[in-house]
Amino acid sequence: MSKKVLELINIWKIYGKKPNQVTVLKNINLTVERGEIVAIMGPSGSGKTTLLSIAGTLEKPSSGRVIIGGLDVTKLSEEELTKIRCKNIGFVFQTYNLVKNFTALENVIFPMLISGQYAFDEAVERGKELLKMVKLQDHINKYPSQLSGGQQQRVAIARALANDPDIILMDEPTGNLDLKSSANVMSLVKWLNEAYEQTFLIVTHDFEVASLATRIVYIRDGRLYEKPPEGIFAKHFKEEVEDKEFLEKLLKIEIKLLSLKARNLERRIETGKVDLEDLAKETAFLKHKVEFLEKIRRG
Repeated sequence: MSKKVLELINIWKIYGKKPNQVTVLKNINLTVERGEIVAIMGPSGSGKTTLLSIAGTLEKPSSGRVIIGGLDVTKLSEEELTKIRCKNIGFVFQTYNLVKNFTALENVIFPMLISGQYAFDEAVERGKELLKMVKLQDHINKYPSQLSGGQQQRVAIARALANDPDIILMDEPTGNLDLKSSANVMSLVKWLNEAYEQTFLIVTHDFEVASLATRIVYIRDGRLYEKPPEGIFAKHFKEEVEDKEFLEKLLKIEIKLLSLKARNLERRIETGKVDLEDLAKETAFLKHKVEFLEKIRRG
């Protein structure tokens, strides 16, 4: 599998026309590799949310190229981009963006059903495992209004994981949360990265959140800078991140999820509902995940 999950090449974003045009992004170049947590930091108005929107194909750049999983998506149609977003990208927003009339479980299984890859019973079984992964197994039938902000954000993370995305994009994921809830959410992100090799691109203004990233980049006045300032350390998340007992439970859940995915793939092969390209990709995904889990097990 390719190590490059996301590539932004010479990205410019310009709104309006001369003489009133506004240049928001200026020749941005960014590569995110599999297994990274990349944090983008910058003040309000620096262009970080626009950059995330372009990375997630929600906006098109004025010029430059966006490559996701080795595929250049820059000039794809909206219909094609919708499929890419469904299968390859997970989104977690500051305001959660859960469907209010759906339960936690329904919110999580919805992307799986939209993708067409999962039968209803398969999506439900997988959704329950994902909610167990985010410690919400006792809340699967609750509606968003019955959950705390931190719990809603964890539902959003489970939903983002639904279709095994190449990358999860997070826009100020702790912006509406208190310190404890922020610690819970970000410790989950760290677990998913370390034990599941999930890749994240996170926009944040919070140095504590950014300190958990494997790499920090900075954006100011539409330009990207790689070199971070010194002296940034996590202070409030250590106890949460070092919960080894839950990490062991998480590994067991991941093994169950891989088993469910293998069964789903077998069913689709038997019914002829998978093309050769998807078959090759998903087989490679399963092989890579098994090898990664074996590596984790060996320590």
